[in-house]
Amino acid sequence: MDSKNANRIGAAILVAVLAMAGSIGAGYLVVPSDIPAHALFVLPKPADGGQPGAAGPPGAESIAEAVTHADPKAGQALAARMCAMCHSFAKGGPAMIGPDLYGVAGSAVGDMPGYDFSPALAAHKAEHWTDDTLSAWLEAPARFAPGTRMAFPGVPEAGDRAAIIAFLHTLSDGGK
Repeated sequence: MDSKNANRIGAAILVAVLAMAGSIGAGYLVVPSDIPAHALFVLPKPADGGQPGAAGPPGAESIAEAVTHADPKAGQALAARMCAMCHSFAKGGPAMIGPDLYGVAGSAVGDMPGYDFSPALAAHKAEHWTDDTLSAWLEAPARFAPGTRMAFPGVPEAGDRAAIIAFLHTLSDGGK
């Protein structure tokens, strides 16, 4: 290789390094890394107060009404996709990562034989898994029971939650 080619290769490397350094410097100038002292604008609070499982705008269907119109087969497909990796659905099924969900609808919260619930969920033992509590749990488990061990982010769509709850209603000896 002659000196002319060595100079070209060296110049190409130098230009590439300078271009990279310049783009990094420009990025730091354009995108601030400090957190602003105050928000640029504040998002409005939802009309329902942002409570999980709360009714939506006036005229909107409650979760109990949505469950009566929901398709349990669609809920079964959703539960198979979202829940089956951690829960079983069979009568007398084993506790896996989470408890067996057979008969969960209507039972006491945090009270399934053979499963050790987190203190956050065990604190709700006085409550029962109604359509409203199931919806609130499915919407955001960490908001329903802060400190829960369940890492599932939740099901944001009310129709999907209603379908899953309708499926859970079929998982009992007197299923609907």
